[in-house]
Amino acid sequence: MLKRTPVCTVLPVILFLLASGHAAIAATYVVAPGGNDSNPGTEAAPWKTLQKAVASVQEGDTVRIKAGEYFVGPTLTVRQAGTAEKPITYQAYGDGEVRITNSSALPADGWTHVKGSIYSTPISRGAVAAFRNAAPLHAPGDRATIFSVDDMIPNSFYVSGQTLYVWLEDGSDPKNSRMRVAPGHVISLRECHYSVFDGLAVEYGFNGIKDQGKTTHHITIRRCIIRSIASQGIQPVAGDCVIENNLFQMIGSNKYEHGIYGSRPGTIIRNNVFEEIAGAGIHQFHQGEPPAGGGCEFSGNVFRKPRRMTQRSSPSGGAYYVDIIAWGEGGNRIFNNVFYGEGKRAGISLNSVNNLVTHNTFIGSRSAVSFHNGKAGNRVLNNIVQDAPRSFLIWPANAMPQTLDYNLYYNASGAPRWERDGAAYLTFDEYQKAAGETHSRCVDPLLAGPADAHLKAGSPAIDAGVALKEVAADKDGAARPQGAACDIGAYEYRANAK
Repeated sequence: MLKRTPVCTVLPVILFLLASGHAAIAATYVVAPGGNDSNPGTEAAPWKTLQKAVASVQEGDTVRIKAGEYFVGPTLTVRQAGTAEKPITYQAYGDGEVRITNSSALPADGWTHVKGSIYSTPISRGAVAAFRNAAPLHAPGDRATIFSVDDMIPNSFYVSGQTLYVWLEDGSDPKNSRMRVAPGHVISLRECHYSVFDGLAVEYGFNGIKDQGKTTHHITIRRCIIRSIASQGIQPVAGDCVIENNLFQMIGSNKYEHGIYGSRPGTIIRNNVFEEIAGAGIHQFHQGEPPAGGGCEFSGNVFRKPRRMTQRSSPSGGAYYVDIIAWGEGGNRIFNNVFYGEGKRAGISLNSVNNLVTHNTFIGSRSAVSFHNGKAGNRVLNNIVQDAPRSFLIWPANAMPQTLDYNLYYNASGAPRWERDGAAYLTFDEYQKAAGETHSRCVDPLLAGPADAHLKAGSPAIDAGVALKEVAADKDGAARPQGAACDIGAYEYRANAK
């Protein structure tokens, strides 16, 4: 005889499943340009808009987004939160680039010459960002001291009512360029904890991803392209945020506009590429609002293709900034990064204490590391610094003590220069006598090439470093050490590596 389960036992389970319904089973939805928001969001019948997706998901859900352009004006606000066990994921489908923007293109035939190199065109909505081709123009306001058409400078724009004015850097007619405007941030985060953004292209907005919440935490941004952004690629950084394997490209026009701006304690920024950034690639700063950024990891990143800033004093002159600004509370680990400064941009500014700067390779950074008054206790070890036209180190008075050793310095051309405690040294022997750096050397590191920071066979950096428990692998993921001791620089030498 079959044993019956009492109804009183089954009914509460059924009621629980019905009540918890969606949360009990994670769903996967699909969004496609040819979809319809009245559809169920399935593979066969996808949704059309990202707005529908972010309003419909629950914890544990995944949204797969097919290739195409998605207009999210004035911004895409993400509010739904996941959990540590069941994050919400917004993921590129894998059939091509997913382009997300809140910008609109301006017609080429709408431009009127105003005076000099200034042109105007009517716009149908407000614009806080303007772009020529892929590059943002300098915005009006206090920082540019542009408050009227008469205040404009090359590479700037101004808005009056429903009219946009532009002055392109080369003075040309904007009808011959691709011009766009945006009203605000592309993606706005509001307490959407435990959310993952994977493989998306966020483009043409004031900020790329803006945290509008007060306590947003556990956001992961990976394999994304954040490009053609007028102000900050990501700002501010949410708590317990991981930003990895992204490309930050063509961001900002001045020193106040960065790839990533702001960080909470414990932020991880790793294996990203930063190129054509006007401000810093990473600017760790908290603007006086606790908690200040500290105890972060900036590792395995590449900084390249320096971009000149727009300045009123030198609107088309050669003003460049720095790649990493490590301010805030300090205690950061900055390792396995590669800097290609082209003799223009500086590498790292340490206006904080107790940072570890190790196993980085600087090629053509105007200076590699800058210390600041009253900010002591930093360790700078196992780094390669090649071709620094200003100085290998910027080390003012009253920035003591610092710990430096096991570094390789080399200028292929141009006179070398070191600084220590406000004094300059033009030979390594003189600097070493003052600074110590017992195990450091001034010698050609034998890098693979001007755009390749790997080591050649016979490099003096091989087996020449000091082991640090904080860095167990190199930029390629190879274990340290590969030989008798760890190698200096971002990469371990491997004879058979491809």
